[in-house]
Amino acid sequence: MQAVASGLFLAALYGLAAFGLTIVYGVLDILNFAHGALLVLAAYLTAEFVLHDVPFWVSALLSIGLIAGVGALLELSVFRRVERDHTAGLVASIGVIAIVGSIILQVWGPEPYSLPRLATGSVEFFGANLLIDRLLIIGIAAVALTAAELYISRAGWGKVLRAVAADPDSAYLNGIRVRRVKTAAFTIGAALAAFAGILIGTASTFDASLGEQFVLKAFIIIILGGVGSTKGTIGGAIILGMAEAFGVAYLDIAVAQLVPLAVLAMVLLVRPQGLFGKVSQRV
Repeated sequence: MQAVASGLFLAALYGLAAFGLTIVYGVLDILNFAHGALLVLAAYLTAEFVLHDVPFWVSALLSIGLIAGVGALLELSVFRRVERDHTAGLVASIGVIAIVGSIILQVWGPEPYSLPRLATGSVEFFGANLLIDRLLIIGIAAVALTAAELYISRAGWGKVLRAVAADPDSAYLNGIRVRRVKTAAFTIGAALAAFAGILIGTASTFDASLGEQFVLKAFIIIILGGVGSTKGTIGGAIILGMAEAFGVAYLDIAVAQLVPLAVLAMVLLVRPQGLFGKVSQRV
């Protein structure tokens, strides 16, 4: 039971980190490696607000709003120029990562930071000792991901996002303001990255390398679930989280670190498009 709870906890964090990345790729066709930089910047901003006696949840909302705004500016000023050019997009992402990393080191330094825990204490369940704050994170992430998936699959604006992802030219001819939709998609992706970074910061200490760690896991999840598939992102996060948790619980730590790559390799051998992906599918 302990391994299951740990797996769901990891899946919650990985899923939030990867979901926004999936939206950005689906709508803009950009592999945004700078996603992790926005994630960790949100955690630092929240810590800064908290240090100045701003209540945690107010700090979190302020940080999410600021990072969403940064995301919109990045799409308008940087990523719009390199849209659908993966090489140029990669170079632009590396540039953003370098700038954000430099800002973090200059302002906050290399020391690790942490955010207030959502709750203290633990509960016993079937012999497992479950931390209450981790259970809250699982619940919050589950609600957020379910709401985001329902919004994209059923709501009117979500259908607009999917229309632009499927064929932006046809969407434009049908009166959809494609440029605004793409900016909105990048903004939503940045906000989800910020939300993930803040929740991660409440569960453990973090430093400037946090973004790199999670963006790598996010890309593994996207490939595992099917590139561009939001449902696949959620499924991939659960699979990766469980694989890591059971690997740590029952295998040598060095071997456990290889489990995510082993799972990815096995899935790709059977389904090269990912578990939930289609050959031409995005969002």
